[in-house]
Amino acid sequence: MANPLPKLVTFDGDARSGKGTIVSLVKDYVRDELFLPVMLIDAGQVFRVLVVMMQEYGVDLDDPAAIDAFLADKRNEDACVRRVKFVYHLPRADRDALLYTPEISANSVKIGARPRSQAFKDALLRKWLRDAREEGVEIVLLDGRALGEVGEELARAGLCEHVLDLFFVCDPVVSAQRTLGMMPRPYAELNADDRARVDDQAAQITARNRADRTRSVQPVVPPAGALTYPVGELPTVLPPRDPCPAAIIDRSIELPRETMALPVIRLVETYCLPPAS
Repeated sequence: MANPLPKLVTFDGDARSGKGTIVSLVKDYVRDELFLPVMLIDAGQVFRVLVVMMQEYGVDLDDPAAIDAFLADKRNEDACVRRVKFVYHLPRADRDALLYTPEISANSVKIGARPRSQAFKDALLRKWLRDAREEGVEIVLLDGRALGEVGEELARAGLCEHVLDLFFVCDPVVSAQRTLGMMPRPYAELNADDRARVDDQAAQITARNRADRTRSVQPVVPPAGALTYPVGELPTVLPPRDPCPAAIIDRSIELPRETMALPVIRLVETYCLPPAS
């Protein structure tokens, strides 16, 4: 008998909204406290891994046609799946050193801007969902951008049950201070140089969010009809919504990481665990 479809929770949101921190803590809780087979897929890493692979293949990353040609080659899908899985199992320090350099970040934006790259990423996600079911994974946590639409498509393809769509937002100034390690000091108490650094970082975050929300392919937009909740006031049950429950979660308040993740964990428990008999 085939394994049941995995339950899919999508973690979407604005740049620097902190969803990656929360989804990692949710994964640890599901694995270590609920003892359920769980898979975390970081869709954003796909583009970073693609940068590494294209550099190895000698692709000119300033040539959109060369990028598209690489993405159009079906042989590269399987190679990318293998590479992403390899990178996933690297020690975190090694993974960060490989993927999170300024050069990789800048080039991943170039790749992500190509419309064909989104289709490439979606093809990889379909492969991962099939693998997850074959391996008996019960819960898949998908971290990335523009995932509400992707989650619906994966569910319609019969690859998962999309049970929850979470979209994270954060005030750009708060996001900038967190990025620069200046929290929890109030912005008004920063010196002039630090305020200038925060303002510059906040402007970059705002510009990226604006570009993401207006791009032609898979724009990054909050789920339609979803209510917004401060992260500390997130309920354990959401209002009904078609095709699945959704929430916009505001992370602008400063709380310890574990405290901030706990309401999200409780919400994931509600929609991923079978009802008590």
